Amino acid sequence: MLKARKILFLCFILFLCFSSVCMATTASSNTVSSENKTTPDISIMKTDLYLANVDVVVEDTVDGNVFVYGQNVSIKGEIIGDLFVLANTLTIENSAIIDGNVFAYATDFTVNGKVTDIYGLAQNFKLDEKGVIYRDLKLYSNNCYIGGSIVKDAYIAGASINFKEDGKDLIKGNLHYTSNNQASIPENAVAGEVKFTETTNAQPSVGEIISMYIRSFINVFAYSIVVIVLIINILPKAADKLTYCLTKRSFGTASVGVLGVVLVPIAAVLLLATRLFLYLSIALFATYILMLSITISILGIAIGNYLANKLKDKTKMKTILLSCASVAVIWLLQLVPYIGSWISIFTVVFGFGLILFSLFSKGNVEKIETTK
Repeated sequence: MLKARKILFLCFILFLCFSSVCMATTASSNTVSSENKTTPDISIMKTDLYLANVDVVVEDTVDGNVFVYGQNVSIKGEIIGDLFVLANTLTIENSAIIDGNVFAYATDFTVNGKVTDIYGLAQNFKLDEKGVIYRDLKLYSNNCYIGGSIVKDAYIAGASINFKEDGKDLIKGNLHYTSNNQASIPENAVAGEVKFTETTNAQPSVGEIISMYIRSFINVFAYSIVVIVLIINILPKAADKLTYCLTKRSFGTASVGVLGVVLVPIAAVLLLATRLFLYLSIALFATYILMLSITISILGIAIGNYLANKLKDKTKMKTILLSCASVAVIWLLQLVPYIGSWISIFTVVFGFGLILFSLFSKGNVEKIETTK
């Protein structure tokens, strides 16, 4: 255990070192001027830019890609590369110029400036009268308003699509839209073709529902078998330790599980916000997702090994089979109405806690011996 901790500590130090080097940014300030007039200094950042905060404003010129995570995001400067945004409110202001693509996920997404292409997912999207999209708009939005100009084509899926009254050539190319109802499009608002696809709320048949559950079970069970076989064969003492943590340290395991599920993603976001530890943050997110994906397998091993300990002739194969059977039972219990959601929460919390508690708990693990 001590050796494992040393290895983990060394990996952590290496992550810090390499992420600091890779994420170091350089910025230079150039003055934009002409022979006949002088203009204020414009800060030009010749690097990719990573920002994370509650309120984020990009005012400078960025000669690279921009990655933003925030509650309220405002773009005012020029971005020569692509813009990637995850936000509650995203506004591309009048002064903004984005030479590359915009990839955005936002609740409210407003475009007043000039962009090249937009790939968006939003609750509410508004292309204001001064907004210009020089190429295509590809959007999924519940409420979409087109008041500005789209030079080429628009591909829109959503419940409500509205246009500026008496707007002429708002979309200079073609419009392809998918909605529950046909939109009211002003005359001459679309210069090209208009293609409408109506969405239907067809309910799946009983056979389709059963097929979906069967596919889901096969995927979960096959993945769990691989995890169980690998852990029991590569880490022969892991099963006993997991069972010990579940039966003898259940309160501590649950507490660590709750804290881990909540605090690990927060830590990853905080590391991302520093702008210096991008790769460490990505590694932490990836580890978090991996741990969540194996929680049902880990809980299955703990329960399966507990049952195997009750057998007189316990073998590795019986432990594997009982662990797989435990996974199947847990998965089925998650489908039970009313209690299924609680079983799912229990699985994630205890599975996550078992991983953390068994890795970092001090002391020797008691050998669990049970009698029939």
